[in-house]
Amino acid sequence: LLRSELMLAELLSDRTLAKWQESFQQRFIATLTDYLRQFSQAFAPRPVFYRSLDLYGQDATNPVLGDRGTNSYLSDPTLFDLELLALKSLVESGFDNISLILPFVRSVDEFTFCYQRLEAVGLTSYVAFQVWLMAEVPSVILLLPEYIRAGVQGIAIGTNDLTQLLLGVDREQSKFSDRGVNANHPAMQQAIAQMIATAHQHNIECCICGQAPVEHPELIEKLIQWGVDAISVEPDAVPQT
Repeated sequence: LLRSELMLAELLSDRTLAKWQESFQQRFIATLTDYLRQFSQAFAPRPVFYRSLDLYGQDATNPVLGDRGTNSYLSDPTLFDLELLALKSLVESGFDNISLILPFVRSVDEFTFCYQRLEAVGLTSYVAFQVWLMAEVPSVILLLPEYIRAGVQGIAIGTNDLTQLLLGVDREQSKFSDRGVNANHPAMQQAIAQMIATAHQHNIECCICGQAPVEHPELIEKLIQWGVDAISVEPDAVPQT
């Protein structure tokens, strides 16, 4: 799982209008293509999932709930389109282990908007290239079958944001977690188990990412019992997990 914000932080640090000039766009595509090629080569034939940009609005009162994720693509799809061109360049050059995960999707309409742009550049015509969804907004729990009908081919449960939004807590305040209002909460366990079951009923994969398996290792056995297809953690946490 590749977090684009970390890969592209330096390139995006210049937030001036000049970034939309053609020279910047070409540099963006070339830089991202190079990064993705390095990861795809190193991990082949194992799958590499690129999560597209989830940029927080700096002027938002609550950045977590602001214009972020795929909703921001509706306002200005420029960067997203550049990401797709980089992915297409990689796929066209023969890499068949790279796929896309869309971040913080709030509605089926947002997903459809993104999927249509994927169709426009021709990425959906490659059988090996998959389009996944970050399941981190609670509405995904209820609407997952609709997302799948719209073209979602897999989901990655993002426990960090899902915990905040499902339980109404600030994950940066440890007092909530200390009182049991965290990713190991019964409501979270039910939500995760339900999404895994729904995904498998519709023959798509479901993995989990975020801090939950690291902070609550007792969850790992349950995740396996529920049938999770993969567990993604930060590199430092791999041996422990």
